Amino acid sequence: MQIPVYDMTGKKVESSWALDVKLFGSENVALLAQAVRVYEGNAHQKTHKVKTRGEVDGSTRKIYRQKGTGNARHGARYAPIFVGGGIAHGPSGVRPENLVLPKGMRRRAFAVALAEKLGGKAVSGVTGVAHADGKTSSAAHLLSTVANHPKAKVLVITAGRADLLYRAVANLQGATMKRASLVNAYDVISADHVVTTKKALDEIVARVKGK
Repeated sequence: MQIPVYDMTGKKVESSWALDVKLFGSENVALLAQAVRVYEGNAHQKTHKVKTRGEVDGSTRKIYRQKGTGNARHGARYAPIFVGGGIAHGPSGVRPENLVLPKGMRRRAFAVALAEKLGGKAVSGVTGVAHADGKTSSAAHLLSTVANHPKAKVLVITAGRADLLYRAVANLQGATMKRASLVNAYDVISADHVVTTKKALDEIVARVKGK
């Protein structure tokens, strides 16, 4: 498969990058869905807390007499069925342990996510990152040309630090930048288009191979 390559001005470079899609294996929707569930679940702080009927402050006086009113029998005003009462079966604030995806499954899910983007021709290469001018307008022009930003969410992957490019991309809504060593299946699958440098692509292939 050939990946189109662009320079920092958005101009297409004559030579493209060849990549063997077979390296990423076959489609595995179930594994990818499991990986997304783990990443999304672990991203939550899990600190939500509501009060039970025993924790709501207020009078504990019986709201009306037991018999003779024709109404149902009620005691505390702060039972869960009343507005302003406690919440039954709500979050307790006790943080459960994070979900864990084994290393082999993480690598496989990462490969499946990349294969999906490659199959949809949603991966582009970029050269000359070291010559980025750090201007948001330049990054906006590049991503709009290469990845149809801002209509599409874009993930930019570099091999190492690229401070000027990061400064330019950071101000763009719907654009995320990560290093190849930190990117995961959720990052890839949640983006509409992936833009990568050649060195970052080589690192990604090495990760998929388990090296």
